Amino acid sequence: MKIRNHLPLLLACLKRWKGLPPVKEFEEAYFRPLEPILRPMLEDWGIDAPEAFHAELEGLDWAAYRTHALGLDPEQEEKRVRTHARRVEELLGVKLGGEAVLFGAFEMMDGYARFDRGSHRVFLGVDEDPGHDQYLDVLISHELTHVARETQPSVWDGFGPDSGLSLAMTHDEFTERLPVIEHLFNEGFSCAVSELLLPGLPPWLYVYQTEESLKKIIAHATAVDKVVHEELRKSDGGDYGNLYNTMGYRPKLPLFCHYVWAWHWAKRVIATEGHGNPGELLGRCSGEFSESARGFRLAGVLR
Repeated sequence: MKIRNHLPLLLACLKRWKGLPPVKEFEEAYFRPLEPILRPMLEDWGIDAPEAFHAELEGLDWAAYRTHALGLDPEQEEKRVRTHARRVEELLGVKLGGEAVLFGAFEMMDGYARFDRGSHRVFLGVDEDPGHDQYLDVLISHELTHVARETQPSVWDGFGPDSGLSLAMTHDEFTERLPVIEHLFNEGFSCAVSELLLPGLPPWLYVYQTEESLKKIIAHATAVDKVVHEELRKSDGGDYGNLYNTMGYRPKLPLFCHYVWAWHWAKRVIATEGHGNPGELLGRCSGEFSESARGFRLAGVLR
Protein backbone atom coordinates (compact mmCIF):
# COMPACT_ATOMS: atom_id res chain seq x y z
CA MET A 1 0.00 0.00 0.00
CA LYS A 2 1.29 3.41 -0.98
CA ILE A 3 1.13 6.15 1.65
CA ARG A 4 0.74 9.81 0.74
CA ASN A 5 1.71 11.87 3.79
CA HIS A 6 0.49 15.46 3.47
CA LEU A 7 0.73 16.29 7.17
CA PRO A 8 3.93 18.39 6.69
CA LEU A 9 1.89 20.76 4.51
CA LEU A 10 -0.77 21.05 7.22
CA LEU A 11 1.83 21.84 9.86
CA ALA A 12 3.60 24.38 7.67
CA CYS A 13 0.32 26.19 7.12
CA LEU A 14 -0.72 26.08 10.77
CA LYS A 15 2.58 27.56 11.89
CA ARG A 16 1.76 30.63 9.76
CA TRP A 17 -1.97 30.71 10.50
CA LYS A 18 -2.18 31.94 14.08
CA GLY A 19 -5.74 32.93 13.28
CA LEU A 20 -8.34 31.57 10.88
CA PRO A 21 -6.87 32.11 7.39
CA PRO A 22 -8.80 34.05 4.74
CA VAL A 23 -10.50 31.92 2.10
CA LYS A 24 -8.08 33.00 -0.64
CA GLU A 25 -5.00 32.13 1.38
CA PHE A 26 -6.49 28.80 2.42
CA GLU A 27 -7.27 28.03 -1.20
CA GLU A 28 -3.80 28.86 -2.52
CA ALA A 29 -1.72 27.39 0.31
CA TYR A 30 -3.70 24.27 1.19
CA PHE A 31 -6.68 23.47 -1.03
CA ARG A 32 -5.11 23.73 -4.47
CA PRO A 33 -1.96 21.67 -3.70
CA LEU A 34 -4.14 18.81 -2.38
CA GLU A 35 -7.09 19.18 -4.72
CA PRO A 36 -6.02 16.48 -7.23
CA ILE A 37 -5.81 13.83 -4.52
CA LEU A 38 -8.71 14.99 -2.31
CA ARG A 39 -11.31 15.98 -4.87
CA PRO A 40 -13.12 12.60 -5.16
CA MET A 41 -13.49 12.42 -1.38
CA LEU A 42 -14.53 16.05 -1.04
CA GLU A 43 -17.19 15.67 -3.71
CA ASP A 44 -18.57 12.60 -1.93
CA TRP A 45 -18.88 14.76 1.18
CA GLY A 46 -20.62 17.55 -0.71
CA ILE A 47 -17.61 19.87 -0.74
CA ASP A 48 -17.09 21.00 -4.30
CA ALA A 49 -15.24 24.29 -3.85
CA PRO A 50 -12.52 25.77 -1.61
CA GLU A 51 -15.13 28.03 -0.01
CA ALA A 52 -17.09 24.97 1.11
CA PHE A 53 -14.00 23.36 2.62
CA HIS A 54 -13.06 26.63 4.32
CA ALA A 55 -16.51 26.73 5.90
CA GLU A 56 -15.52 23.64 7.89
CA LEU A 57 -12.75 25.69 9.52
CA GLU A 58 -15.13 28.43 10.57
CA GLY A 59 -16.83 26.20 13.12
CA LEU A 60 -13.59 25.37 14.93
CA ASP A 61 -12.24 26.81 18.14
CA TRP A 62 -9.22 27.83 16.11
CA ALA A 63 -6.80 28.35 18.98
CA ALA A 64 -7.59 24.97 20.53
CA TYR A 65 -7.55 23.17 17.19
CA ARG A 66 -4.26 24.77 16.16
CA THR A 67 -2.61 23.89 19.46
CA HIS A 68 -3.46 20.20 19.33
CA ALA A 69 -2.90 19.83 15.58
CA LEU A 70 0.59 21.32 15.85
CA GLY A 71 1.38 18.37 18.13
CA LEU A 72 1.10 15.94 15.24
CA ASP A 73 4.22 14.04 14.19
CA PRO A 74 3.96 13.20 10.47
CA GLU A 75 6.53 10.43 10.69
CA GLN A 76 4.83 8.78 13.64
CA GLU A 77 1.42 8.94 11.96
CA GLU A 78 2.81 7.35 8.83
CA LYS A 79 4.45 4.68 10.95
CA ARG A 80 1.09 4.05 12.62
CA VAL A 81 -0.54 3.36 9.24
CA ARG A 82 2.29 1.08 8.12
CA THR A 83 2.11 -0.86 11.38
CA HIS A 84 -1.62 -1.46 11.11
CA ALA A 85 -1.40 -2.31 7.43
CA ARG A 86 1.13 -5.01 8.24
CA ARG A 87 -1.04 -6.39 11.06
CA VAL A 88 -4.14 -6.51 8.88
CA GLU A 89 -2.17 -8.29 6.16
CA GLU A 90 -0.79 -10.85 8.62
CA LEU A 91 -4.15 -11.58 10.23
CA LEU A 92 -6.11 -11.87 6.99
CA GLY A 93 -3.39 -13.36 4.82
CA VAL A 94 -3.59 -10.77 2.07
CA LYS A 95 -1.42 -8.03 0.60
CA LEU A 96 -3.03 -4.60 0.70
CA GLY A 97 -3.01 -2.49 -2.44
CA GLY A 98 -4.25 1.01 -3.11
CA GLU A 99 -3.09 3.97 -1.08
CA ALA A 100 -3.63 5.80 2.18
CA VAL A 101 -3.73 9.59 2.36
CA LEU A 102 -2.72 11.35 5.58
CA PHE A 103 -3.94 14.92 5.63
CA GLY A 104 -5.55 17.63 7.72
CA ALA A 105 -9.36 17.52 7.46
CA PHE A 106 -9.95 20.22 10.08
CA GLU A 107 -12.25 17.87 12.02
CA MET A 108 -14.55 17.43 9.00
CA MET A 109 -13.89 13.67 8.93
CA ASP A 110 -11.45 11.09 10.25
CA GLY A 111 -11.53 7.97 8.08
CA TYR A 112 -12.99 6.98 4.73
CA ALA A 113 -12.07 4.02 2.50
CA ARG A 114 -13.19 4.91 -1.03
CA PHE A 115 -13.72 1.98 -3.40
CA ASP A 116 -13.39 2.69 -7.11
CA ARG A 117 -12.88 0.06 -9.81
CA GLY A 118 -11.45 -2.53 -7.49
CA SER A 119 -8.94 -0.31 -5.73
CA HIS A 120 -9.04 1.97 -2.71
CA ARG A 121 -7.86 5.31 -1.56
CA VAL A 122 -8.14 5.57 2.22
CA PHE A 123 -8.45 9.13 3.48
CA LEU A 124 -7.30 9.67 7.06
CA GLY A 125 -7.97 13.02 8.69
CA VAL A 126 -5.81 12.28 11.69
CA ASP A 127 -5.97 15.88 12.95
CA GLU A 128 -9.51 15.38 14.23
CA ASP A 129 -8.36 14.64 17.76
CA PRO A 130 -4.62 14.05 18.11
CA GLY A 131 -3.72 12.20 21.28
CA HIS A 132 -6.58 9.74 21.06
CA ASP A 133 -4.25 7.00 19.92
CA GLN A 134 -6.57 4.10 20.70
CA TYR A 135 -9.35 5.55 18.58
CA LEU A 136 -7.00 6.20 15.65
CA ASP A 137 -5.60 2.68 15.90
CA VAL A 138 -9.10 1.19 15.71
CA LEU A 139 -10.15 3.55 12.93
CA ILE A 140 -7.16 2.75 10.72
CA SER A 141 -7.47 -1.01 11.28
CA HIS A 142 -11.17 -0.78 10.39
CA GLU A 143 -10.63 1.15 7.16
CA LEU A 144 -7.78 -1.10 6.04
CA THR A 145 -9.98 -4.14 6.59
CA HIS A 146 -12.43 -2.65 4.09
CA VAL A 147 -9.55 -2.47 1.62
CA ALA A 148 -8.72 -6.12 2.22
CA ARG A 149 -12.27 -7.39 1.79
CA GLU A 150 -13.63 -5.20 -0.98
CA THR A 151 -10.75 -6.06 -3.32
CA GLN A 152 -11.62 -9.78 -3.29
CA PRO A 153 -13.43 -10.71 -6.56
CA SER A 154 -15.26 -13.57 -4.87
CA VAL A 155 -17.02 -11.19 -2.47
CA TRP A 156 -18.88 -9.70 -5.44
CA ASP A 157 -19.03 -12.66 -7.82
CA GLY A 158 -21.02 -14.62 -5.27
CA PHE A 159 -24.03 -12.38 -5.81
CA GLY A 160 -24.29 -13.56 -9.40
CA PRO A 161 -23.80 -12.00 -12.83
CA ASP A 162 -27.15 -10.19 -12.77
CA SER A 163 -26.37 -8.27 -9.56
CA GLY A 164 -24.12 -5.72 -11.24
CA LEU A 165 -21.57 -6.28 -8.47
CA SER A 166 -17.93 -6.75 -9.49
CA LEU A 167 -14.46 -5.31 -9.05
CA ALA A 168 -15.13 -3.22 -12.15
CA MET A 169 -17.68 -1.07 -10.30
CA THR A 170 -17.10 2.65 -10.16
CA HIS A 171 -17.46 4.32 -6.80
CA ASP A 172 -20.97 5.50 -7.67
CA GLU A 173 -21.98 2.02 -8.81
CA PHE A 174 -20.59 0.58 -5.59
CA THR A 175 -22.66 2.91 -3.41
CA GLU A 176 -25.80 2.43 -5.52
CA ARG A 177 -25.67 -1.37 -5.72
CA LEU A 178 -24.26 -2.46 -2.35
CA PRO A 179 -26.73 -4.90 -0.76
CA VAL A 180 -27.64 -4.42 2.88
CA ILE A 181 -26.30 -7.87 3.74
CA GLU A 182 -22.84 -6.95 2.43
CA HIS A 183 -22.88 -3.54 4.11
CA LEU A 184 -23.68 -5.18 7.44
CA PHE A 185 -21.12 -7.92 7.10
CA ASN A 186 -18.45 -5.59 5.74
CA GLU A 187 -18.82 -3.11 8.59
CA GLY A 188 -19.25 -5.77 11.24
CA PHE A 189 -16.25 -7.71 9.93
CA SER A 190 -14.11 -4.57 10.03
CA CYS A 191 -15.21 -3.87 13.61
CA ALA A 192 -14.46 -7.46 14.61
CA VAL A 193 -11.02 -7.46 12.96
CA SER A 194 -10.17 -4.24 14.77
CA GLU A 195 -11.07 -5.91 18.03
CA LEU A 196 -8.96 -8.96 17.23
CA LEU A 197 -5.98 -6.78 16.38
CA LEU A 198 -6.46 -4.42 19.33
CA PRO A 199 -8.05 -6.49 22.09
CA GLY A 200 -9.07 -5.20 25.48
CA LEU A 201 -10.03 -1.65 24.52
CA PRO A 202 -13.31 -0.04 25.64
CA PRO A 203 -15.99 -1.74 23.53
CA TRP A 204 -17.52 1.49 22.26
CA LEU A 205 -14.32 2.31 20.36
CA TYR A 206 -14.82 -0.63 18.01
CA VAL A 207 -18.24 0.66 16.89
CA TYR A 208 -17.72 4.44 16.73
CA GLN A 209 -19.66 5.18 19.91
CA THR A 210 -19.11 6.73 23.30
CA GLU A 211 -19.73 4.87 26.52
CA GLU A 212 -23.04 6.69 26.91
CA SER A 213 -24.26 6.16 23.34
CA LEU A 214 -23.39 2.45 23.42
CA LYS A 215 -25.43 2.05 26.61
CA LYS A 216 -28.40 3.67 24.87
CA ILE A 217 -28.10 1.37 21.87
CA ILE A 218 -27.88 -1.70 24.08
CA ALA A 219 -30.93 -0.55 26.02
CA HIS A 220 -32.88 -0.33 22.75
CA ALA A 221 -31.45 -3.34 20.93
CA THR A 222 -34.92 -4.48 19.84
CA ALA A 223 -35.35 -1.20 17.95
CA VAL A 224 -32.10 -1.84 16.07
CA ASP A 225 -33.21 -5.40 15.31
CA LYS A 226 -36.48 -4.11 13.85
CA VAL A 227 -34.86 -1.64 11.44
CA VAL A 228 -32.09 -4.01 10.34
CA HIS A 229 -34.47 -6.90 9.71
CA GLU A 230 -36.87 -4.71 7.75
CA GLU A 231 -34.05 -3.96 5.31
CA LEU A 232 -32.83 -7.55 5.18
CA ARG A 233 -36.32 -8.76 4.20
CA LYS A 234 -36.54 -6.51 1.14
CA SER A 235 -36.40 -8.48 -2.10
CA ASP A 236 -34.27 -5.86 -3.88
CA GLY A 237 -31.41 -6.20 -1.40
CA GLY A 238 -32.51 -3.29 0.75
CA ASP A 239 -31.19 0.24 1.12
CA TYR A 240 -28.30 0.45 3.56
CA GLY A 241 -28.75 4.22 3.70
CA ASN A 242 -31.86 3.62 5.80
CA LEU A 243 -29.66 2.12 8.52
CA TYR A 244 -27.94 5.49 8.93
CA ASN A 245 -31.26 7.33 9.31
CA THR A 246 -31.31 7.84 13.07
CA MET A 247 -34.91 9.12 12.88
CA GLY A 248 -35.93 5.74 11.52
CA TYR A 249 -35.35 4.12 14.89
CA ARG A 250 -37.90 4.33 17.68
CA PRO A 251 -36.64 5.90 19.83
CA LYS A 252 -34.11 7.94 17.85
CA LEU A 253 -30.72 6.28 18.34
CA PRO A 254 -27.10 7.39 17.83
CA LEU A 255 -25.54 7.38 14.37
CA PHE A 256 -23.85 4.08 13.47
CA CYS A 257 -26.07 2.16 15.88
CA HIS A 258 -26.37 -0.62 13.30
CA TYR A 259 -22.61 -1.13 13.54
CA VAL A 260 -23.23 -2.60 17.00
CA TRP A 261 -25.64 -5.12 15.47
CA ALA A 262 -23.22 -5.86 12.63
CA TRP A 263 -20.24 -6.24 14.98
CA HIS A 264 -21.94 -8.84 17.16
CA TRP A 265 -23.33 -10.68 14.16
CA ALA A 266 -19.97 -10.75 12.35
CA LYS A 267 -18.27 -12.10 15.45
CA ARG A 268 -20.78 -14.94 15.49
CA VAL A 269 -20.18 -15.68 11.81
CA ILE A 270 -16.40 -15.63 12.33
CA ALA A 271 -16.82 -18.13 15.16
CA THR A 272 -19.24 -20.46 13.37
CA GLU A 273 -18.31 -20.20 9.69
CA GLY A 274 -14.66 -19.16 10.00
CA HIS A 275 -13.85 -21.35 13.00
CA GLY A 276 -12.45 -18.28 14.73
CA ASN A 277 -10.23 -17.29 11.81
CA PRO A 278 -11.43 -14.13 10.00
CA GLY A 279 -9.06 -14.85 7.13
CA GLU A 280 -11.28 -17.77 6.13
CA LEU A 281 -14.15 -15.35 5.53
CA LEU A 282 -12.25 -12.58 3.79
CA GLY A 283 -13.35 -13.59 0.30
CA ARG A 284 -16.67 -15.23 1.17
CA CYS A 285 -19.78 -13.64 -0.30
CA SER A 286 -21.99 -12.33 2.50
CA GLY A 287 -25.01 -13.68 0.65
CA GLU A 288 -23.96 -17.07 2.03
CA PHE A 289 -24.75 -15.76 5.50
CA SER A 290 -28.24 -14.45 4.77
CA GLU A 291 -29.97 -17.07 6.86
CA SER A 292 -27.66 -16.33 9.76
CA ALA A 293 -28.41 -12.61 9.51
CA ARG A 294 -32.16 -13.14 9.36
CA GLY A 295 -32.00 -15.27 12.48
CA PHE A 296 -29.71 -12.99 14.46
CA ARG A 297 -31.11 -10.75 17.20
CA LEU A 298 -28.93 -8.22 18.96
CA ALA A 299 -31.38 -8.16 21.85
CA GLY A 300 -30.88 -11.89 22.32
CA VAL A 301 -27.09 -11.60 22.44
CA LEU A 302 -27.14 -8.79 25.01
CA ARG A 303 -29.50 -10.43 27.51
